[in-house]
Amino acid sequence: MKKIIISSLLLINSLISKEVEVDLNKAIDLAIQNNAMNRISKLNLQMADAQYQQALSANYPSLDAIFYANRDKNDTIFQQRGYFTLSSEYSKIFALANTLNIPAGAARDAAQATISAMPANAFPQGQINADIDSIAKGRDTVVGQLEVNYPLYTGGKISSIIEQARLNKDIKREAINRDENSVVYDVKKYFYGYVLTNELYNLVDGIYSNMKFSRDLTKDFLENGTSLEIKKTDYLNIKLLTSLIESTRAKIDLNRKMLEGAIANVMGLKYNDTIKIVYEEQKILKQNIALQELVKEAMRLNPDVKTINLALKIKDEQIKEKKADYYPMVNVFGNISHTYNSYEYGYLNEDDENRWSIGLAVKMNLFNGFKTKNEVIEKRVDKSIINEKKLFLEDAVALQLKNEFIKSSIGFNQVQILKDAVKTAKENSKMNFKGYQYEMVEARDLVQSQLMEVYVKSDYLKNVHDYLLSLATIDKLVGREIENQTY
Repeated sequence: MKKIIISSLLLINSLISKEVEVDLNKAIDLAIQNNAMNRISKLNLQMADAQYQQALSANYPSLDAIFYANRDKNDTIFQQRGYFTLSSEYSKIFALANTLNIPAGAARDAAQATISAMPANAFPQGQINADIDSIAKGRDTVVGQLEVNYPLYTGGKISSIIEQARLNKDIKREAINRDENSVVYDVKKYFYGYVLTNELYNLVDGIYSNMKFSRDLTKDFLENGTSLEIKKTDYLNIKLLTSLIESTRAKIDLNRKMLEGAIANVMGLKYNDTIKIVYEEQKILKQNIALQELVKEAMRLNPDVKTINLALKIKDEQIKEKKADYYPMVNVFGNISHTYNSYEYGYLNEDDENRWSIGLAVKMNLFNGFKTKNEVIEKRVDKSIINEKKLFLEDAVALQLKNEFIKSSIGFNQVQILKDAVKTAKENSKMNFKGYQYEMVEARDLVQSQLMEVYVKSDYLKNVHDYLLSLATIDKLVGREIENQTY
């Protein structure tokens, strides 16, 4: 049962896995497309764009709708206590009013005539009770309101904030470029490393085949005799060397498989996917761009240099933002509302249920203990720090470019020198191998020729690898691909 389950799992795994054949350019394309860091950088750019759109919203008026509903425990009661003081004129009027209590007739007419004839100052000032308990507002209130606010002038604060958000978008975009450059460099590094180990493996595998054949042939010479002076030590030396070469071949094969895994990982493939790396040996071209031109291009295109230049611009905008506190802020506002109250009178009566207002607000800081002044100084010092970092970064990039330029120049010359040496060593190894089979070459000459071929060819491959890696490093430092160098 256990074997059936294991077999089933292996079958399922083989069905969902895939084999991908890639050359250098395809590996780079897939890595840029699938690499996790690159996807994260693109998400960061989307977030920065959303922040920029948020900042742009300050250019538009804000419009808010407010709905308010409330029920109080009781109606709101307006209470008043005290007296109203009446003037003499009102005392006379009230005296006339009191005559209405007299039955109509001559008596009332006489009383009214008497009071009317009297001057107002003949009546003393009076008082009436002013105690009032009235409903000011009912317990249920519903309000619907629209509010609008628009900043007319902020001293440049809003424009500075918007520009900072836009520059932050550019920084995130440069982060994508930086990550892509790093991904391209990693792919080239692993790809060139694979080519080196694969070529070394093929070289050592060929030498191993020769030495294994030579070991068996030496044993035959030793046991059956030959015209050569074969000693047992010659056989033992060849046997030992064959074992060492076999061990070296196994180590190189392990490194080759690990580099395959590294390339698959940076390409974003699954752990159970396999890749087949293909390449063709091409002519190694010399890097023909002058160092001064490389440095100039790096100052223009290098993502780190561009990012720090954008950071300096952000610092300028932050200084402007702080300076805006020296200027007044002007805001236009307005609102329109409709109110319903459960009591039809009071101060929320029918005449006051629909209201509107419009106004202008001006705010200016007169004194805040020199806070604004020191905030501006802080931002200026911060900008100076960033500027010093920029100078340091530019020098560092230029120095790295110089070192890689020198390495690539020397490396190219080494490749050209070793190219002929490889041909000579290969031909010498081949001749000694054939000569040994026909008993024309001593054992020590055979061993020496085989080892010399390994040494010269591996040195050549190592210099090719280092040269191409230097070019890849130059591409990364400059911020774009200078030469399309592939195997």
